[in-house]
Amino acid sequence: MRVLITLVVAAVFMPGILTQLGVKTRYPASGNLVTNVTHGTSGISGEAGHYAYTSNGTLLFINRTLSSIPSGFCVKEVPTASLVKDASVVPAGNGSNPSLSRIKVCCEGYERNPHNFAKCDPVCKNECVNGLCVAPNVCRCFPDHVLNLGGFCIPTCPIGCGNGECQPDRSCKCKPGYVLEPMRKFCVPKCEPGCQFGNCTEPNTCQCINGYERAADGSCKPKCDNCENGKCTAPGVCTCLPGYTRQADRCLPVCERGCKSGLCIAPNVCSCERGYTLDKTGTSCTPHCNQPCLNGVCNGPNSCKCNPGYVQDEFNPSLCKPHCAGGCPNGVCSGPNFCICNAGFVKDRGIKGRQVCVPSH
Repeated sequence: MRVLITLVVAAVFMPGILTQLGVKTRYPASGNLVTNVTHGTSGISGEAGHYAYTSNGTLLFINRTLSSIPSGFCVKEVPTASLVKDASVVPAGNGSNPSLSRIKVCCEGYERNPHNFAKCDPVCKNECVNGLCVAPNVCRCFPDHVLNLGGFCIPTCPIGCGNGECQPDRSCKCKPGYVLEPMRKFCVPKCEPGCQFGNCTEPNTCQCINGYERAADGSCKPKCDNCENGKCTAPGVCTCLPGYTRQADRCLPVCERGCKSGLCIAPNVCSCERGYTLDKTGTSCTPHCNQPCLNGVCNGPNSCKCNPGYVQDEFNPSLCKPHCAGGCPNGVCSGPNFCICNAGFVKDRGIKGRQVCVPSH
């Protein structure tokens, strides 16, 4: 028995959608689609050679879904002068001030319906095969279809079973390496021991999400730039190990007791440069001189600093000689500004503090 069904769709199909269904359509001037179809045992035949090879439930789904899609219009304020031909005569607008007017435009993610200018249709970047685009980049699947993890409408039992086979009881039996997803409509790849922070794209193949990278065991670990001596705890977040601190985007070791004139190369490990030695406390590097500094101190690798009143010997850098500012005529400078007279000479006592040696007779 054939039943005549009249399908009146008040909203307009986006081009190509009914073609995906096997439905051949025509768009009247009004922008409303009216299709008379007759259900038979072998399909649906329509007027004037239009055919729809689909089920009664799918047609009902299309009718209800399209009628529930919003118009997609938004209100926008524009300069009123941009809406008139004669810019010299600009009427008051209906916007927030007289120079502005409110107009209807397609909301973001929508575009004008080419057959009904009074309607904006949602746009899906990827074509909604086996479904309808009901909102920007949102597909609603036909009956006996379900949205898979990739965002595509795929058949479910009894007509299909992604990565599996439909059983007589209309259940889906997965192929090896696949398991049923929570809704038990199709099969998804299985990854052992799991795929945290990633997508299991094939059996035991985990594709990491942005900010993560594959670890040696196949899992996804957070990715950080320059995280030596630390642990990458989140994308771009490096947590320094104990004994290290974050400085200048690096984890540097800390010497808690100090490392004077040296370099802290590990937690509480002070290393000295060449020419310096670590003192007994292990916290300070002192300069080393191969020859002892007589009358001075070692202030750098093989470098002596003379004590006050002494000057460096021009022939022996490790020797600091006493200095007598006025010199020691007829004598020898034996200490800072202190002369010892030669044999036959004595200190001149005529001037107090004067280091001058005069003949003894």
